[in-house]
Amino acid sequence: MSEGDVGAGRRPPADPDEIPVIARDRRWKIRRWWERLPPGHHGIEAWRLFDRGALARLRRASTPLDVLDEEVVFQLHHGLGYGRRHAADTLVPVAVAACVLARVAADNPARSLAAVLGPPYGSRDGEPPPLLSALRLKRLTAARDPDDLLRQMRRAVDLADDRPVDVAGLGETILDWLHPERGDRARATFAFEYHAAAHRPPGRAPEPASPPAA
Repeated sequence: MSEGDVGAGRRPPADPDEIPVIARDRRWKIRRWWERLPPGHHGIEAWRLFDRGALARLRRASTPLDVLDEEVVFQLHHGLGYGRRHAADTLVPVAVAACVLARVAADNPARSLAAVLGPPYGSRDGEPPPLLSALRLKRLTAARDPDDLLRQMRRAVDLADDRPVDVAGLGETILDWLHPERGDRARATFAFEYHAAAHRPPGRAPEPASPPAA
């Protein structure tokens, strides 16, 4: 960029890593990325769909490192606003999210994966049993590295089978799961929604937290 451009009041493009991520916007971008996975969703034009071969490779990846050469992963990374500066920290969690989301069959913004896998509404004393056992939940919430998180989340999504889950919420949960500051909150929220499924009718959004008493 020339000095004349700067003097004319034009600014260089902002580094994506300096742009704050708004939660609602991040969810929208995750969902729009997932909708481009074959066979496509919500009327996405065929020319905008990702390659079926890439989808297959995402689904069978053993580790997130297996798909770091996939353009579709970088599409999600770039779409979320991540840039080069912190790529060493952001690219692997995005790859985990891409691999897991590639296995989701259908989207339902009102049903988190944790709620789908938890005890059925109205169940008592473990009957009927949840899709995800308490032992598997413990293994999942104990996951702290990308490889283990990919294994545990992939199994969880496979247990949900073709049941619709909140795609955007799941993607955001995975990104936060490995974050040094937001990880504990993501894991605690997942565990809460799992157990709360027995007491909340399907499709009902979580109640907002009440402010503490004065």
